[in-house]
Amino acid sequence: MLRENNILKLYGLFLLFFIFFVPGNAIGKQNEITINDAMGREVSIKQPVNRIAFSGTCIAEALKIIGVWNKVVGRGYMILPDKQLYPDIENLPVIAMEPGPYSINCEKLLELDVDLLITVNVPFAGFKGMNDKIKSRTKVIALDMFQPDTVKKNFEILGKIFNEEKRSLAYLNWSENVMNKIVNKTSKLALAQRKKYFFKWSSGSFDEIYSMSDKFPGMTRLNEILGGINIAANLNRAWGGTVDPEWLMQQDIDIIICQDKILNGYGIGVDNNEVIRSYRKKAMGLPVFASSKAVKNNKVYMISPQFLYSPGFVIYFAYLAKWFHPDLFHDFNPEFIHQEYLTRFMELDYNMKKHGVFVYPYSTDATRFYK
Repeated sequence: MLRENNILKLYGLFLLFFIFFVPGNAIGKQNEITINDAMGREVSIKQPVNRIAFSGTCIAEALKIIGVWNKVVGRGYMILPDKQLYPDIENLPVIAMEPGPYSINCEKLLELDVDLLITVNVPFAGFKGMNDKIKSRTKVIALDMFQPDTVKKNFEILGKIFNEEKRSLAYLNWSENVMNKIVNKTSKLALAQRKKYFFKWSSGSFDEIYSMSDKFPGMTRLNEILGGINIAANLNRAWGGTVDPEWLMQQDIDIIICQDKILNGYGIGVDNNEVIRSYRKKAMGLPVFASSKAVKNNKVYMISPQFLYSPGFVIYFAYLAKWFHPDLFHDFNPEFIHQEYLTRFMELDYNMKKHGVFVYPYSTDATRFYK
């Protein structure tokens, strides 16, 4: 009898173990998803994710698009942290020590007790060192939200993490439709019809001239989409570094795209174009550009740098396609696309015909945008 009682007790303990412990583990596994991020890393993430920090402006836009901005509790370095675009951005703790996506104050990040740090996948050093310091307490994923060929996969990952697949798909369908309208026209261009262009960028000095070679991620694809030829394609480095003035003066340039960082020049809250208009005039007067076809034909365009490295790249391509091939895109309206992006996906109550400076010179409304 004693033996039977012991057997019954053991059986009861086994049942308790099975009822409480085993299902508990199963539930734990069910409340966890595994993704492969843009670096090819397999990362398991507990669900739900309620507290986020991000590093990279493109991530901020993506979080707005899928509707989880309210979960953000910390941010990295941002070139233009627009208060209208990002509610309460000024109140978010800054986890960056300096510009650069992986230059993170790890102690400050851990104090925020975030569930997930989302950063960008770019060819800079520092990711491993940052991740090693925080991985025991905070999951880290790297995503690429600004290249046409990778954005689909990365938005699908983001939608899965936050159970926002529907919103993710809506943006992807919209952006793909816009890009197809561009590519369907530019893909038919002969080599002689492609425009020779020069990208000028700097930290905000009109006489400081840097560019990007075709070694920079996405540049070759950009050329294909826009029907363009990058005259800086063969510079030694991806970022190109400071461009040799003598070399530049010898180049045949059809179009100059200036995407310098210009303080108070661009933004949703900027209604006066005087800053970028003056900046453009000074840049066009530089000896390296003054005799170029681009300057002589008034084909020098200013555009906010925020578009190129964000999910708003669709807007960037729309404006540039119009500038590169105005006859080909005579019935194409970049401002309409831009307005739809702000209203539908960034959920902003905003009228571009009344407010904002994003490009110069161009608008369908010639009374406000300045010939």
